[in-house]
Amino acid sequence: MQHRLRLRPRATIVSSTLVAAGAIGLAALTASPAQAAPTATTATIDAPTTATVGTAFDVDLTIPATTDVYAYEITLDADAESVSYVEDSVTGPDGGFDSVEQDGDALTIVHTRLGTSPALSGDLAASIGLTPTASGSVDLAVTSITLVGSDGTSTTLTDPASTTISVAAAPTATPTAAPTPGATATADPGTGAGDPDPTTTAGPTSGATAVAAAGGDRPTGGELAWTGADVAPWIAASLALLAAGGTLITLRARRARRERTGAAE
Repeated sequence: MQHRLRLRPRATIVSSTLVAAGAIGLAALTASPAQAAPTATTATIDAPTTATVGTAFDVDLTIPATTDVYAYEITLDADAESVSYVEDSVTGPDGGFDSVEQDGDALTIVHTRLGTSPALSGDLAASIGLTPTASGSVDLAVTSITLVGSDGTSTTLTDPASTTISVAAAPTATPTAAPTPGATATADPGTGAGDPDPTTTAGPTSGATAVAAAGGDRPTGGELAWTGADVAPWIAASLALLAAGGTLITLRARRARRERTGAAE
């Protein structure tokens, strides 16, 4: 994906240019006798050597040892497919108007004094913000600086400063697997890996546990572990024995009564 620096509306560009031109014209009309053109010999650019995609950084520009500067124009060349200008991030000397215009890879930084503000001398500083949009090596170069004096004369510096920034890709977060709610299913150790009927670990169950012992019908876990189906024959046999015992006792009691009756007669 290609990224392009955002353009200011044409009305903004025209208005900033008119402000700069008007300020310079006012200075020329009200200036005292002509003075020498503004002086400057070099410029510096200060930016981080490394950056990360998506994280903005500042580019600081300095023009040292100037005299009689009422306005200046700095052209900064930056690859529009690698960095984007941070809107309204430009700064300049106090008491003036600052703007940024963009044309392709060229960013033009303009500063002009306002009204009767005095011209500047000494070290002049400007700054803008850029945001990397692609990883790789990005070259930033100040290709031209024009200084305008209070009497309208100008001085131009060409190719005064440059630097290179190494841009790294933004770090990617490693997703973590969320735990799965519910019971934990474990494969039956007695079956193969493809057994469709795993043994599910569940909570305690009610009732007796009947597990057949190897080699016999009697379940493990004692006599109380038998199910109703297993003890039914034993209960039936016990009831039959009780009935037979009751009948025998009744017969013996009748025989004893008959014997006692016969003896009495």
